[in-house]
Amino acid sequence: MKRMQQILSILYMAYLAFIVFLVFFSRKKPTQRTSWILVLLFLPVIGAILYFLFGSEMYWDYKRRRIRSRHNAYFAELERIKAEADNGTLDLSPTQAFHRRSCGSLLSTDNDAAIYINGGPKFQDLFADLRAARDHIHVQYFTIHNDPIGQELIKILQEKAEEGVEVKLLYDSFGCLFTRVKPLFWALKRSGGMVQAIRPYARALNYRNHRKLVIVDGEIGYLGGMNAGEHYVSGVRGMVWRDTQVRVTGQSVVDLQHIFISDWLASTRQSRVRLRHKLKHYFPQTPGQGDLKAQVIANGLYNKRYDKHVINLSYFNLISSAKERLWIQTPYFTPSEAVLQMLQTLALRGVDVRIMTSAYYAFGGLFHHNIKNYYFRQLIDAGVRVFRYNGIMHAKTMLVDDEQLCIGTVNLNVRSLERDDELFIYFESDRLAQEYAEIFQADFAASLELDYARFKEQTLGSRVLESIVSLFSPLS
Repeated sequence: MKRMQQILSILYMAYLAFIVFLVFFSRKKPTQRTSWILVLLFLPVIGAILYFLFGSEMYWDYKRRRIRSRHNAYFAELERIKAEADNGTLDLSPTQAFHRRSCGSLLSTDNDAAIYINGGPKFQDLFADLRAARDHIHVQYFTIHNDPIGQELIKILQEKAEEGVEVKLLYDSFGCLFTRVKPLFWALKRSGGMVQAIRPYARALNYRNHRKLVIVDGEIGYLGGMNAGEHYVSGVRGMVWRDTQVRVTGQSVVDLQHIFISDWLASTRQSRVRLRHKLKHYFPQTPGQGDLKAQVIANGLYNKRYDKHVINLSYFNLISSAKERLWIQTPYFTPSEAVLQMLQTLALRGVDVRIMTSAYYAFGGLFHHNIKNYYFRQLIDAGVRVFRYNGIMHAKTMLVDDEQLCIGTVNLNVRSLERDDELFIYFESDRLAQEYAEIFQADFAASLELDYARFKEQTLGSRVLESIVSLFSPLS
């Protein structure tokens, strides 16, 4: 009995030493460390398991180095291809120059874009583009559902693979964990398509790839908030599913192709890369389709410019640059302290700051509503206007002043800004910004604007719940 007590005492001291190590040597922000310390103290065994799976970055840093080393020749070639596409003579705006310096994002000026706010038209055009593919198809989704949309998508990919088109499909292993889509993947493989899961190992559970991306023949690209599923067309439980996707042509597709191939390499072993052609083949020289200026911003890439803070810094720079208008759509809202203060400052300065979020969630509604309310209370008090869309708002967009527009996969929460692999396309265009401003106005009309009186009427219990949930916002 005494020996057992000694062993438990030693284990307890080792556990305390681990917590001290977390406090003084972790690279996490103080708020994140505080949240994890609370979890570790109040859930000693479970907390340690959760930290091992979700909190530690050391293993993932090691995996990044291994991936870069394994495919170094490919990544070096991708960097050379991107450098060849660089037109260094273009005059850059301050935001464009920021993106170039922070992540090497190139400016292209020959783009055209079509914006979709419902899955029906998006999938109709996407499926038509896929059926017209001649050389290769690259598809990447966080979630693919085994429903009419997912089944039609895989059916088309099967047909194109049987015709001899090179088909590659990437999916996030966690995002597809419960969608019963594996039989469709097996069928695609039998038809000659190549399918690869992103980070299927449990140790990387907290580091997901949240991108939604399709490239056809290196000439057409799709990106935005929509995964592959029927609910993007018909909604959920009678509620509208509001999302935003964009179809682009022009040289911005070069960046989308670079992102997909980087993610493909990162998800495969050296012996299973299975590229039919040399890398240069996937970057055809095609004439521009329009006059839109665009940049693609992404994190998680395995090149010399990799920086996990790319998305966070880019979003903060865009938010802080607002002079007259800042309109944001995000289903999840847990901003950093810096972003929260910047939003308050802009509103107090007289900038028209509006945030639109979702009234309903497919899951986790109680958590998401309470954590958002904690921040909304502070923002509304400073003059920020907050709207709750009457349905499921899944769009991830930002409109800054009269010409800057972002469309992508980025939520305004810690996970998107600092942890997951994300991307967005940035346009500087009066015309496109005005087009999306009209979309925003229609969304405002379909939303409930929250006011400070609503929060004053809340019970003490709801306020306490919001405060408790907010402690765990850095873990979201």
